Amino acid sequence: MAKRKSAKDSVAIADVPDAPLRWLVLTYAPVSLFSLRSTYSMSKGGKTLLVPTPYSVKMALIDAVFRYAPVDQAEIAACTMFDRLKANRIRFHPPNECVVQNTFVKIRQEERGGDAGQYVPTIAYRELVFFSGQLSIAIGVRSYAEEEVAAIVEAAMHINYFGKRGSFFQFIASEVLDELPEGYSISQDDLSPTMTIGLYGVTQYLDDFGPELCKAKDGFERISTFHGGKIEHGKHRVLVSTLLPYHRVEATRSFTRYSTPAQTN
Repeated sequence: MAKRKSAKDSVAIADVPDAPLRWLVLTYAPVSLFSLRSTYSMSKGGKTLLVPTPYSVKMALIDAVFRYAPVDQAEIAACTMFDRLKANRIRFHPPNECVVQNTFVKIRQEERGGDAGQYVPTIAYRELVFFSGQLSIAIGVRSYAEEEVAAIVEAAMHINYFGKRGSFFQFIASEVLDELPEGYSISQDDLSPTMTIGLYGVTQYLDDFGPELCKAKDGFERISTFHGGKIEHGKHRVLVSTLLPYHRVEATRSFTRYSTPAQTN
């Protein structure tokens, strides 16, 4: 087996001090309803997030590489993508509008106090999001070589869903920008006095790779379903308070509609 490439062997590191900041922007068109509940939500309920999370995007890119790479190179290619992306910042420009539909669905769950493997019918609360517009995902690629950026784009083209299976997206385009325009999500820790706070009307907790996972020598083994590593919440998988450029413009007991500021004015 070929030797795994470590983060130190990477052609470029995202957080090199004083290097010019660049962003790889991936654009997708939603083609079905979206749903992605918070990490800590209960199985019977929980509000959906309005965008994918940095964790889900990184995992989708790693999974895509694993699937399209030749069989004898797939694990090494996935390891390399993990090392390339694990500490990178990811920001989102959501579609212009979204409508969150509230609904109840029938599910089956294991019966409490019953025999192992005995499942009984019950109901659960679910939210599904209809998007109008395109989703842009910005990945920090500070000082990355062109071949590294091209590798991320190639993986991005093989992604067909984010979040829950069935939340389908179609890859549209990619571009590299030196600076992001207004309208992208931002963590509360990155707020500055020069930002237009009025753009942001929704705050949600989005999960990401934690510092302990990024530093761990067995980081890839922890996220891989083919290894025995474990992910601990708060260490390897952390929640980041994130401001989204959405404002609630209409709400009933059946749905809630959100729009970006450009659409509400």
